[in-house]
Amino acid sequence: MRATRAVIRLANFQHNIRELRRHMESQRGGEAPQICVAVKADGYGHGILRCAEAALEAGASSLGVAAVSEGAMLRDAGIREPILLFGIARKGELEELAELGLSPFVADETYIRLLDEAAASAGVKLNVHLKVDTGMGRIGCRPDEAPRLASQIQHAKRLRLAGTATHFPVADEDDSSFTHEQIELFLRTVKHIREAGTDPGVVHAANSGAIIGYPDAWADMVRPGISVYGYYPSADQKRTLDLRPVMELVSEIVFVKRVAPDTPISYGCTYRTPQETVIATIPAGYGDGFNRLLSSTGRVLIDGKTYPIVGRVCMDQFMVDIGAKPECCVGSTVTLFGPDPAGPNAEELAELCSTIPYEILTGITARVPRIYLD
Repeated sequence: MRATRAVIRLANFQHNIRELRRHMESQRGGEAPQICVAVKADGYGHGILRCAEAALEAGASSLGVAAVSEGAMLRDAGIREPILLFGIARKGELEELAELGLSPFVADETYIRLLDEAAASAGVKLNVHLKVDTGMGRIGCRPDEAPRLASQIQHAKRLRLAGTATHFPVADEDDSSFTHEQIELFLRTVKHIREAGTDPGVVHAANSGAIIGYPDAWADMVRPGISVYGYYPSADQKRTLDLRPVMELVSEIVFVKRVAPDTPISYGCTYRTPQETVIATIPAGYGDGFNRLLSSTGRVLIDGKTYPIVGRVCMDQFMVDIGAKPECCVGSTVTLFGPDPAGPNAEELAELCSTIPYEILTGITARVPRIYLD
């Protein structure tokens, strides 16, 4: 097996789901809402199938995907639980969507009609969720349109309104005013749907940020994403939960050499050694999703100690300064990021790259083998 690999700790993944449930139960003083775990984007880079199975085993009631192809993978693996389709499918995918029994988000008359026709063609009754845009500005109907669209779904021959949803863009930020306005607008919209004579189904809105900070947004179901993979959605949120990173990206030293002071390292000769030292080469790079912005800024963990990345990260390799009297050697395990508090995690890498942990995790490419620890 290749030296560079992603170790996926499914015990941490399931712990995080149970930690979210514990948090909600303690806040509610009783039963927690249903949990729909987002496994889109190949389970945030962790592997869609193993994460889906582990999520259901940990008590998730449903799963969330962004594409019909993702839903097909889960159905092909024998998963029969509800699968919510967060994205809009193309017209040519609708019959497959219906045959798979996915539960799509809907937000306009035309899409509702097309789904009804696709369900009729497939000979099924299709569960759909009405998506209301309360401030995300992405997929969703206007709140004033929601009662009419809910009624259209209710009267469709082959559709059932299984849920009503919205999404929060800033639930993980310090300023809570916008999110509180969204929650009030959404709950008022749901009330109007009921008053118009339509059952809104399962009401759901809360992403990871809202699960952590907005109990009034939990409703009937929540949709955690990044939190089940071990990270807070932003640095603004108080660290009140025991979230454990699930992915550990590891490699090993494959080559070492002693170099003189002022030796250039890697492309562009942007780094020169300040003194005599030993340089170790690690067989991982931006071709694996290890970001080039970590050049001469990141660090790695080797045998419990951290060492600096020096020179530019290459497509397939990068270099580390292990000191003039190294305590590690060829074959030593190198942790690029992971759950060990002594080393970097995906949040630290994200800060160095001016991005978010989501991108660090989903960016690990398919050529990196995933190794699952139960």
